[in-house]
Amino acid sequence: MAQYTTQLLIPEVDACVDLIQHTNYSIPTLQHGSRVLKQRDHDVALGSVYEYTEADYVDGYEPQPYTLPDAEFNATLNIEQVVRLHKINELLRHFVNGVSVSEKQLKTVLDAEQYSEYTTALTSQQHFSEITYGEGEPSALRAYKAWVKQGDFEYNKYERMSSRRSSGRAKYKSQTMDRVYNKSDSFYERALECLEETWGVASPYEQHQLQKWMDRDIDFDAGFERTIGIGPVLIPRVRGSRSSNALDSGLPKLSKRLKRKECQLLALRDAAWKLAFKPQPEKENALTQEQGQQLRERIARMKASKKLFDERD
Repeated sequence: MAQYTTQLLIPEVDACVDLIQHTNYSIPTLQHGSRVLKQRDHDVALGSVYEYTEADYVDGYEPQPYTLPDAEFNATLNIEQVVRLHKINELLRHFVNGVSVSEKQLKTVLDAEQYSEYTTALTSQQHFSEITYGEGEPSALRAYKAWVKQGDFEYNKYERMSSRRSSGRAKYKSQTMDRVYNKSDSFYERALECLEETWGVASPYEQHQLQKWMDRDIDFDAGFERTIGIGPVLIPRVRGSRSSNALDSGLPKLSKRLKRKECQLLALRDAAWKLAFKPQPEKENALTQEQGQQLRERIARMKASKKLFDERD
């Protein structure tokens, strides 16, 4: 009975993992501070009320269909293993129903090796967005962001003064207005110089890593055809910016709570599978280990390169 329960639970568990991974690791498509809608085939009728759903956004979540596992039951389970599988199923059902599971509960159903693998997974970076953004914003961009922030402050000040002047709520001399506007331009100019200096000393690989943190292509080498420039609209923004002028500012959530939930689910799923079903062919397991080793080596190289860049900065 416990094995049949596991078989029925697996698709629901996989759907939960899929949703968690999308929520935690997907990079939202944000333009001008808002999510981007898909092109619609027809307009909403005038006066009607329409509430957008996930399907309306270009980065919307699309649930994947999961089927029952096509695997043979393990016919050699003893009573102790059946009881353990039943407890694991109960915890998996908790997750499916949105109920949290404690570390203490996890320890009671996982063996020492499984729990050790679970704790290792908590601190490992396996998803693309974790590898790319998990270490946080590059220190080389901090000075640049500070200059942009000062430019935005002065430009927003100029916009408020212009609005008050246009509405007749205040009288500002043109010289005063020009002084504030020029001050914002000087900050944006210094920001762009700072970014160009950073780009100039970076290796091609480091430029590639920095580019992932920018909201648009950094094309200093494009000469007169380059698209970046001075001013609130043309100045590049670092991902995570809330500016309405940011072109693509989305960052993954990378929540530790969701990471823990994902690792707990995967650990319990793996433990349940090993009890309920016959072992998978060794060839498949060997391939998985090889891929895992390649991924760990890749992560180590990326971390080492980033550390060198930060230290040099």
